[in-house]
Amino acid sequence: MTNDVSSATASPSTGADPPGDDGPRPSWLRRAALRVRDAAAGAWVITFLLLADLVTVLGAGAVWLTLGGDATLVGVTAAALLAFAAAMLPLIGRRGPDGQAPLWPPFVLMVIPLAVLAVGLPSWGTWAFLDSRPVDVANRVELDTAAPLVHNDTVHASLHTDDPKPRLTITFDVTPHDPAAPVCVPGTELTVTSSAGAGKDQVRAGAPGTEFVFTLGRGVTDVELSVLLDAEQGCEVDLSVASAYLDD
Repeated sequence: MTNDVSSATASPSTGADPPGDDGPRPSWLRRAALRVRDAAAGAWVITFLLLADLVTVLGAGAVWLTLGGDATLVGVTAAALLAFAAAMLPLIGRRGPDGQAPLWPPFVLMVIPLAVLAVGLPSWGTWAFLDSRPVDVANRVELDTAAPLVHNDTVHASLHTDDPKPRLTITFDVTPHDPAAPVCVPGTELTVTSSAGAGKDQVRAGAPGTEFVFTLGRGVTDVELSVLLDAEQGCEVDLSVASAYLDD
């Protein structure tokens, strides 16, 4: 009797695993799903997860559409995600042979908004960074001019862009038409006037190389400018665009 009691008492110290614990450990994904299922035992949790799905998917779709996304693609993507979430709902109330609730439906309801945020937030951040940078449009500015230019000549400059921004900064360069002629560029002045858009009739004056800044307003894709040349008598010059960019 003493030996039997001693053996029973000593057996826990052998380090053997309890019965039923010698099976393979569940994967991290299954363990996560088990935690979500246990946490979502109450109906209010499922309601909250479903509401989070609706807000996240519809909100992300609205932002995507506002930023210029294709309406058909946005609608199909949002509808597919919502339909996938809705398909999980009938499964939540069921019970398996062991009396436990299904494992994956609550997990899927939680994963959908997290996946949308994980993809959408970095994408939005990248778009916001790229959109905040100035857009170089120097090569898009067209000058309606016939060289050489002399005093009181007017040159029309036009610009079309598919990346509208509310402000234009442009710089003109003036060079002698005949390099062998007397240098008279330093005495040349330019008067630049906007002739179209929300910022119509803004006038800027300065020497060549000056940055002329014009407020265009939101959504303006076509810009018209007139450049009046004030040069010394007898000077013949050429006009070109040194730089031009659109920004906020």
